[in-house]
Amino acid sequence: MTLDTPTLIPGLEGVPAAESSISLVDGEGGKLYYRGYSIEDLTEGTTFEEVVALLYDGELPNQSRVNDVRQQLEAARALTDDQISLARQVATMSHPMFALQSAVAALGPKTNDFPQDDFAGATKRGIDLIAKVGHLVGIIAQATAGRPYDGPRPGESHATMMLRMITGAEPSDLHIRTMDALLNLQADHSAGNASTFTTRVVTSTKAEPEAVISAAIGALSGPAHGGANEQSLRLFDQIGSSENAEAEVPRMLDQKVKIPGVGHRVYHVKDPRSIVIQRLASQVLERQRERQLYEVALTVERIVKERIGSRGLWPNVDLFSGCVFSALDIPIDFFTPCFAASRTAGWTAHIVEQLRSGNRIFRPDQIWTGPDPRPFVPLAAR
Repeated sequence: MTLDTPTLIPGLEGVPAAESSISLVDGEGGKLYYRGYSIEDLTEGTTFEEVVALLYDGELPNQSRVNDVRQQLEAARALTDDQISLARQVATMSHPMFALQSAVAALGPKTNDFPQDDFAGATKRGIDLIAKVGHLVGIIAQATAGRPYDGPRPGESHATMMLRMITGAEPSDLHIRTMDALLNLQADHSAGNASTFTTRVVTSTKAEPEAVISAAIGALSGPAHGGANEQSLRLFDQIGSSENAEAEVPRMLDQKVKIPGVGHRVYHVKDPRSIVIQRLASQVLERQRERQLYEVALTVERIVKERIGSRGLWPNVDLFSGCVFSALDIPIDFFTPCFAASRTAGWTAHIVEQLRSGNRIFRPDQIWTGPDPRPFVPLAAR
C-alpha cells in the first residue's frame, strides 16, 4: 500500500495558521504590539477599556469611544441567579480554571446555530463575554474563600470590579492601575499561541462564542501555557530566599529540571512583558514576603541568563507576574483565571477576525504510523 507521507512538523512550529492584524510578536527583537502599538506604551496608565476598544476597532479610541466600551462592559456584566449559583457551586468542586470553564460554557444559549455573517452580533457577544468572564472570576473567588456573593457595582471599571470581588477589599488607586496594566499585558499574544489557536479552531466549527471561550480556557489551564505563573511563585516559595536560589537553581539546570517561567517558543531574547512586569513590581511590592519572592525571581533570572541565555532561553512573563499578582492580594489559584479574564479580550477579537476571514474549518493532516490494512479475524478464530 502506498500513501503520500507529508513532513511532520511537531507542534506545528512555524506553520502559519491564520492571517491576523490583532497583535504581533517579534521574537527576535523582543517586542509585542497590539494593532501596531507597543505593549510598553499600552501599560503606561492605559485602562483595560481602552485596550478592548483598540483590539476591536484597530485604532486608539477617543474618550467618547472609551466611555461607550465602559458602559457596554458594565451593562453586560449582569448574570442570572442560576448562572451565579452554578458558578458558586462548581467553585467548591474543582480548580478555579475548571470552574471558570464550566461556568462560561453555561452562558451559552439554548440554540446552537451561530450566524456566521453577523459580524456586529459577534462583536457584541464578544465584548459581553469579556464583561461576564471577569464577573465570573470574581464570583468563583468569593465562593472559594467562603464569602457571600457581592457583585459588580455601578460605575466600577473592569479592573476595579475584578480586584474588589477577588480580594474582598476596596482596592487602592495604585492597585487598580496595576491591575489595568496586568489585564492589558495579557490581552493578546498573536494567533499562534495554544489558547488563541484553539479559539480559531473551535470558531471554525461554527460553534457558539461561549463554547469557543470555554474551550480556550481549557487550553490556557495547562501549566505549559497559562499555569506557569502559579508554578513559578510556588517554586520561589519553596526555595525561600535568593541565597538558597544560588545553589538550587544551578542544581535544577544541571539536572535538566524545567524551571517554570523560563523559555518561550517565540521569544529568543527577554520577553517584553517581563520588562513591564518588573516595572510594575518596583511600584507595587510593599510587603516583605513579596519583596523576598521577587528577589528569588531576580536571582533565578540572573543565573538563567548566565547559564542558558546564549541558547535563547530567557525568563518569560510568568517568572515575575506571580509576584505582582500576589502583591495585589490575589490568591495563587486565581493568577491564571485573571489571565483568562484578560485574554478573553483577545480571544473574542480573534473570533470576529476568524469569521471575517471566511471561516474555513481547520483540518490538518496526519502521518500514519499504524499497520497496513489487514484482514479481520473473527473472535472464534483468534
